Amino acid sequence: MEKINMKTVVVALLKSVTEIKKVATDYPTTWNTFPTAIYRTSSKPNFVDYNGEELQTQWNVTIELYGNGSLTDIATQVMQAFGDIGFFGTTKDANTADLTRVIIELSAIVDNKTKYVYSK
Repeated sequence: MEKINMKTVVVALLKSVTEIKKVATDYPTTWNTFPTAIYRTSSKPNFVDYNGEELQTQWNVTIELYGNGSLTDIATQVMQAFGDIGFFGTTKDANTADLTRVIIELSAIVDNKTKYVYSK
């Protein structure tokens, strides 16, 4: 059994929000494409069986949305997209310099065998 790669799921969900123009894991060297979504994922085993297989994984996803205008609608769409697959989280405003920024923090437990998602 293979651990589900949530990174590909995160990218697909972010790209499904058509207003987001750029999806990346690193901060850009030039800030000229908006809105931009920069994401990070982290995981840790939640349940390992007696054979050492990771049956469940706890995933945490942090998404920073950057723009030069309101990001409320985009943040709502991102939260809805992740909510549709069972992730729950929070949003907070964290404007910086001349940019509007919203930080979205999401988490869930993913069953690598059944593909079910559980809120933590």
